Amino acid sequence: MGNMKNKEHRTSLPKEMGGYDLQILSDNIPGGMFSCRFDEKLTLLQMNKGFLSMLGYTQQDIEEKFQNSFWEMIEQRDREVTLAEVQRQMALGPDKELEYRMTCKDGRTIWVLDKGHLLHDEEGNQYFCCVLVDVTRSKELEEKLRLSLERHQIIMDQTTDILFEWDIQADTMIFSGNWEKKFGCPPVTQHVSRLFWQAPYILPEDQPLFTKLLSRIRGGEHYAEEEIRIINGKQNAVWCRIRITGLTDKTGRAVRAVGAILDIDAEKKKAQNLMERAQRDMLTKLYNKGSSQEYIQAVLANNVPGKMAALMIIDLDNFKHMNDTMGHLFGDALLSEVAHSIQKQFRSEDIVGRVGGDEFLVFLGQIPNAALAEQKAVQVMKAIGEMAVQELTEVELSCSIGIAIYPECGQTYHELFQRADQALYRAKNQGKGRYCIADAKLLSEEFPVQSCSAANTRIDSYEETESNVELRLFEYVFRILYKSSNLDTAVNAILEVVGRQFDVSRVYIFEDEEDPDYCTNTYEWCNEGVRPEIGNLQHVLYANDLEGGYQSNFNESGVFYCRDIDVLTQQQREILEPQGIKSMLQCAIYDKGQYKGFVGFDECRVNRYWTQEQVNTLVFIAEILSTFLLKLRAQDKAIQNAASLEAILDNQSSWVYVVRPETREMLYINRKTREWVPEAKLGNTCHKAFFHRDTPCDFCPIKDMDSEHPRCVRQVYNPFLQVWTSADACYIEWKGEQVVLLTCHDITDLKTESGNDRDCVDRGSGQ
Repeated sequence: MGNMKNKEHRTSLPKEMGGYDLQILSDNIPGGMFSCRFDEKLTLLQMNKGFLSMLGYTQQDIEEKFQNSFWEMIEQRDREVTLAEVQRQMALGPDKELEYRMTCKDGRTIWVLDKGHLLHDEEGNQYFCCVLVDVTRSKELEEKLRLSLERHQIIMDQTTDILFEWDIQADTMIFSGNWEKKFGCPPVTQHVSRLFWQAPYILPEDQPLFTKLLSRIRGGEHYAEEEIRIINGKQNAVWCRIRITGLTDKTGRAVRAVGAILDIDAEKKKAQNLMERAQRDMLTKLYNKGSSQEYIQAVLANNVPGKMAALMIIDLDNFKHMNDTMGHLFGDALLSEVAHSIQKQFRSEDIVGRVGGDEFLVFLGQIPNAALAEQKAVQVMKAIGEMAVQELTEVELSCSIGIAIYPECGQTYHELFQRADQALYRAKNQGKGRYCIADAKLLSEEFPVQSCSAANTRIDSYEETESNVELRLFEYVFRILYKSSNLDTAVNAILEVVGRQFDVSRVYIFEDEEDPDYCTNTYEWCNEGVRPEIGNLQHVLYANDLEGGYQSNFNESGVFYCRDIDVLTQQQREILEPQGIKSMLQCAIYDKGQYKGFVGFDECRVNRYWTQEQVNTLVFIAEILSTFLLKLRAQDKAIQNAASLEAILDNQSSWVYVVRPETREMLYINRKTREWVPEAKLGNTCHKAFFHRDTPCDFCPIKDMDSEHPRCVRQVYNPFLQVWTSADACYIEWKGEQVVLLTCHDITDLKTESGNDRDCVDRGSGQ
């Protein structure tokens, strides 16, 4: 370096560089300061304390180890590059700014920023006056950012997802380059919220969904997603899932959002195909039994008050004889043709399904009167009667129909089905080939429910008046459940009374677990000489060899009756035979139409016949028991959820508490808050507990909240705890009143890292 020519511009300085005051100033400036000759060794002339402290050397160390050569202190791998850069900068002027590595005394390698100025003394010697700053942390962050950007680019290059960013204030969007490749047209990028919903490539019926999605993010939601269809270059509608995450400024206002557009077309169409197959009867393509019930329940739940509806059960007369004499292929073809003929008689919005071998169901929603249902029944009978089958079989094809009117005959699917089934029973008794509508007279009569089980066995029925014993039994069940403080004790007592009253071998309750494929025997009573089974029937896998699962055993009235278990499937027999069961009766437990388990009655001595009156009594008692059980389970789950939620909040690393916005009275305090702030107690105010103030803090985020601004985030310094927090406040409903939830995250390290700690502490203390 000493061979470089002197510059023409020279600055004269005294040989003695500064006095005592200058030395004090130099030693107390953050960073290192030094001067060195502009020669080959960069011979050191002066070093301040910051220079020595940064590298860990003493002046004697530098003299002995490096012979006062700054050139030797630079990492060898950076020397040549640094020299070339110095020469380049000196050709432009007397100032230099470099970054290179140096090795400290303890072996660490640090990055330094060297800013210097070239001077000349009176003899014409060149030397540098320089300031060194340790920039190791910045270089590490820069390298992490570079690697992060590289990873991000690699992901961008490999993904088929379309990424986008929305500037909410400017209402503009930018998209990754694969948009046009995917959809064959440029996207809307300006005035997005006003024009995007009009974009020709979004299916018209899905455009409001996208508009709503943007509104949710603009309204302050952190995350939202929606599934819409986008038309590609081949004019095919492609199902896409759009995910958007909102980014807010310091005031909590949404300013930007990033998102992704995922192609879920194959997944969606596969799911739709599976759903279609699950909902439809494979032979007739009508809704199957489960789907019919589900859709009817949904219509009833949303039915317009004052509007009537009708449920029909259509049963083919003499179909079994035709099927047996003409063969199953003929029977299947006939069922398909009948299904098509029935469907033609009804509107597209009516629900038409096949619920049994030769039984069909129709639900007519929002009809003006019962006469329309009767008119449709006549049309169906006429259409089926005109089908040309007489040429093939001597038996005439006809049907019988039972009709129940909503809301006169019931307001639930099960009530309507039972009344329609009773009406169908009367129609068949009157000679078949006719319809019967459930009227007030029919509702007052006792008609046996068609209780076909998986064994295709009807429960035996005969006339029997309701006895005083059964009335007393109902009264006893109600009284013991209503007054008992211990439901488990009450249920066990009821099972014993019912078991002894009907002289059965075993009475029990099975409840579904969280996984509906499994159930558990939760209660059991056994008669004398009958072995208890409750210990062997925990976490039992339902027999899965039935289409529709175990619950398909139960008919529309929720009853499963089997007089002889030998007619059941092998898998079911393998479960029941070891228990010594010969026949059984089970009543399903439903919660809002959803199957949740069953109450059962086993007979281990004979193949038992049950009268319809006995069945009605047991079904009623089962319904009473299930009502109380479901309430108990809901309470248990609520208590468990509350305990889990409290455990989650208590294990948060943040301070979490709830206050009344008007008084700042603390209503809930998590564990960390209680441990860190001894004065944080229920009933105390947050400003008193945290800041020892008698009045609310001026910087409290609650002050900036109202109905239009339900959330506020503010950075607050607490001089008593000596921590910076990001205080996130939002309105929530708490025990029937609107309160404020505050979540305070410790950001002290971030503040310190950013270099603003000193300034921040001053401002925080001032608050």
